[in-house]
Amino acid sequence: MRIAILAAGLLSAATFSASAHAQTAPAAEAPTAGAPTAGGFTDADLKSFGAAMTEVQKINGEYSPKLAGADGPTKATVQKEMISKMGAAVQASGLTPDKYNQMSAAVQKDSALRQRLTQVLNAEPAA
Repeated sequence: MRIAILAAGLLSAATFSASAHAQTAPAAEAPTAGAPTAGGFTDADLKSFGAAMTEVQKINGEYSPKLAGADGPTKATVQKEMISKMGAAVQASGLTPDKYNQMSAAVQKDSALRQRLTQVLNAEPAA
């Protein structure tokens, strides 16, 4: 069951990520990196989420054709491999799968958090 929840969260975030990266947000005064933002997530959380989302999207793109061409047991094996790679990418970004899924759900439901995520992801890195 945990894998199914992770997969649903990861795949929904992959779908959302394309629109988040495509948007540009107006410049606004940014809170400090450690201060919670909309949704209770820090800028660091949002950056980690963005990094994980990018990797999840790449993995989804890599495995979508494989899944489309697979059937039965082969499809189940490919799905397990894809979910495993997605979970590893999330953890490599510094998030747990549960936190990633929580953030994904929050970003999808909260337009202020979506806007903040876009701002954080589009912000110029500090020199």
